Amino acid sequence: MPTERLMLRGFRPEDWRVLARFYSDDSVMRHMLPGRGLTPKDAEQRAKSNIHNFNESWRERGYGVWAVASRESGHLIGQCGLRFVPEAYDGKGAVELLYLLNKTHWGKGLASEAANAAVRHAFNATALPALFAVTSPQNAGSRNVLRKLGFQEQGMRVLWERDVLWHDLAKQD
Repeated sequence: MPTERLMLRGFRPEDWRVLARFYSDDSVMRHMLPGRGLTPKDAEQRAKSNIHNFNESWRERGYGVWAVASRESGHLIGQCGLRFVPEAYDGKGAVELLYLLNKTHWGKGLASEAANAAVRHAFNATALPALFAVTSPQNAGSRNVLRKLGFQEQGMRVLWERDVLWHDLAKQD
């Protein structure tokens, strides 16, 4: 799916190398679990596993996480999309909007552009009634992206044994 500056596409098997570089970068991962970059081996395993799971979600659910590539260069610069989280809402499950971009692309509005496309897909191409997103309280940039999209902060909650700032967006909003 093209946006003004991005190409949102399915992940390819060879994308794991670039994705693993993002996952091993302390700056990129400082607001993600575990709060720092993964070891190269763990980053490789996570990248390969995520690519499989992201693509499987598209096949099974009609939504998932896209590879985010620059339309100009074609290079992979991150990930963005929708993921079902069974642990959300005290085990009832819900769909999360997530995004992660390489630090060289921060501050350019690209996360907002990709996330907006994911929200539009959620509410126009699927029957999803609502989304949630989580951020670390210190991640002002991500909180700003969610605010621009209309998400409402719901306060602190624990997810995956971590304190996170919870945000909700209903389709009617």
